[in-house]
Order: sequence, then structure tokens, then C-alpha cells
Amino acid sequence: MSTQAKITKEIILQAAFEIARVNGLEKVSNREIAKKINCSIRPIYYYFKNTEELNKELYKKIEKYFYKVIMEKVSDDIPPYKQIGINYIKFARNEKKLFQILFTTGNKNYFEDFIANDLEDYEKLTKIIKNTTKLSDEDISTFHIRMWIFSHGIATLVANDTISLSDEQVRKLLSDEFQALMLLEENKDNKWALKDKGEKI
Repeated sequence: MSTQAKITKEIILQAAFEIARVNGLEKVSNREIAKKINCSIRPIYYYFKNTEELNKELYKKIEKYFYKVIMEKVSDDIPPYKQIGINYIKFARNEKKLFQILFTTGNKNYFEDFIANDLEDYEKLTKIIKNTTKLSDEDISTFHIRMWIFSHGIATLVANDTISLSDEQVRKLLSDEFQALMLLEENKDNKWALKDKGEKI
């Protein structure tokens, strides 16, 4: 960037995003941003009064990118809702630092708050779930939270290099969990019993 007059809020946020993507949120600072876009720190202070304000805007940008990635189409042969789960785990694998910023840095952004932050994208998601499962509106939220907890557990393990899974393994795990949850929807009162012991499961 040759002149500070060309520095915009979006340029600053994009530089912060790129730093966070490679090195994590802890490496995002006014000094590093200024260095990346070849300017002084004055334009940064002009648009953001403090680090907290900058990080809040950066978080929104990362969240938007996350939704864009998970909503991408994988294949015509894979159900749309399953594709979202695959993309979720793929995001954790390919964008480890961004995933950690969103979910594992103690930002207290619990699931209910997370989906509320971008209602338009969540509405698209619920529509896909409804078309895939034929569940009622009141059952969709519970179903999705359960599926999300399962997918998020896998994604967190992948993001932290605790386990390594192939694409096929990921698809199999998601399919099994989906089927299990759909069976649970048919057995909400927990009336099924273990064959050997007669105990409810």
C-alpha cells in the first residue's frame, strides 16, 4: 500500500484476518497490521478505538467466512445437510487457527449466541435440515444442536491435531450419527430396551 490515504477499514480487517489465519488471534496487533499493509498505526486508530473493537469486527469477518465455507456444495451425491457437517470438519482441518478463534479460545460464544449472530445463514441451515429430515420446526433446533455437538467434537479433535481422519471416515461417522439421531426422534420416550438386560437405553 503506497499511501495511507488509501487505507480503508476493510483493508485493515483483511490484514488482521490474514494474520489471524496464519498465526492466531494473539498475533494480531496494530503494529503487525500496520507492517502488513505498509502504513503507520494512525489509520487503525482512526477506524478502531481499541483492540476490543478491532477484535469484535474481526470475529464477525471470520464468522462470515466460516458460514461461507460450510455452506459450499461438496457433491450432488451427498445430502446437503451432510455436506455441511463435512465442510465443518474440513474447515477445522484446513483453517485451524480460525477454528480455534471461533470455538476454542474461551470467547464464551456459546452455540445459541453463535447461530443468533448470523440469523440469515442459520435460517438457510434450518431450511436444509427440514428438507433433509422432514422434522417439525420445534424439533429442528434440538436435532441440530445434537448433530452439531457430535460434529464439533470431531472438528475440535482434528483442529488440535489429536486425531487424523480421512474424508471417507468423516462421512461414515456423520452418516452413523445422523441415522442414530433420526432413530432417536422415533423413540423420544426412550421405550426401547437392550435385548440382553432389558435395560432402557
